[in-house]
Amino acid sequence: MQYERLVQWARDTWEKRWPGRAYTTIWASTECSNMIAQNQIKSGRRLRGKARYDGVEQLECPVIVPISDYGSRGKKMVLTATAGAYIFKFSVEGEDPFEVVYASSYFDDDVQDLTAVALVPSGKLETWAAFEFACARAVRPRIRRRRDVYIIGGTDAFFDPTVDWEDVILPDDLKDDLLDDMEAFFTKGVYIYRQLKLAPFRKLLLAGVPGTGKTMLCAAMAKLAINQGRIVVYVSGSDRDGASFEKIQRALQAVTAARYPVLLIVEELDAYLQGDDKARILNVLDGVESPNNPEGALMLATTNYPEVIDERIAKRPGRLDRIFVIPTIQDDHHAEQMLRYYMADQWKDEHLMVIPELINQPGAFVREAALHARMLAAHEHRTEVTLEYLQQSIDSLLRQVRSGNDFFKERRPMGLVSSNSGKVPLKKLPRYNPFG
Repeated sequence: MQYERLVQWARDTWEKRWPGRAYTTIWASTECSNMIAQNQIKSGRRLRGKARYDGVEQLECPVIVPISDYGSRGKKMVLTATAGAYIFKFSVEGEDPFEVVYASSYFDDDVQDLTAVALVPSGKLETWAAFEFACARAVRPRIRRRRDVYIIGGTDAFFDPTVDWEDVILPDDLKDDLLDDMEAFFTKGVYIYRQLKLAPFRKLLLAGVPGTGKTMLCAAMAKLAINQGRIVVYVSGSDRDGASFEKIQRALQAVTAARYPVLLIVEELDAYLQGDDKARILNVLDGVESPNNPEGALMLATTNYPEVIDERIAKRPGRLDRIFVIPTIQDDHHAEQMLRYYMADQWKDEHLMVIPELINQPGAFVREAALHARMLAAHEHRTEVTLEYLQQSIDSLLRQVRSGNDFFKERRPMGLVSSNSGKVPLKKLPRYNPFG
């Protein structure tokens, strides 16, 4: 195991520098090797009690290849998480100076996840803990008024909350439930959570097949939150680092440190639940490590595969407080709303003829059908989209869907679906307001 090699190297180093001195071997915070912390925490920094930080010395370690990640810090690109070996130096008034041997490394070739070990002199754990805390505060994303959206793990291009609530086409009762839940939490629920001595952290899950509009819904709810003076923290898994617990951890640190109510958005939550990260993230959802922002934090997560999160999730209130199934098109009225929206000024009453073919399709299907019909008309140098073009577009998409169904193996039913109908009727979702 890599950590055993790190510990052995640290022990050999210790014996060369302080032969016979007692120490404790511990798992350490990876933030101590983060370049943001090392650049920000200067020699001479006072720590808890009468302790002082006296600087850092980088060492060569044969089992570590030093390498740093990088990211944006304000308007600058800076080095961040780093694999490396160090000696951290400390002094306490009236006592001899002491040092801590520290090593951080990536243990898995497939997962970009640092792990660190440290050798701390006996009786000095309190000073080391104070130093770790200072490093964590230095690295923690800073939320200071007045940015509306903070992106964890990407740039502003990954999320743009410009969707109006009126442009979200879903059953009215579902939209009302979602909006009521968010507003009830921030206006009444935060106080109730505090009264019960609970961290005011509420968790909603949007579950549904791809293309039903979960991302659009997140953007619309984010815009509503911003209009109410709240901050949006968006976790992106779309950059080169992908989905990792480290991003969730950074987001939770930002939420905890914020001085304002926060809407935390995590799309494709199931992508973060890989290997050991699954237990760590579920601990957060269970409340063991929930962020404690006194102004309140509401997490809005999405998934196409709720059974990956937990097959018992529908029967486990608390891990996720509410589950909203975002449906495919359920009826003629919903289909007509969707088609009129995407046809816009090209709408014709004759287009109503295709409505029956849109039932049980996701909204993305209607959007693509309308766009492709417009492109067919443009290719023929026509200024109007006739029923013929729209029908041709829908037929083409249906053939694509059928061929895909034949090619891919049938998916196991999702944890939230009925084995008989293949979907959960919206009327079976809980429709109560827990805050009255």
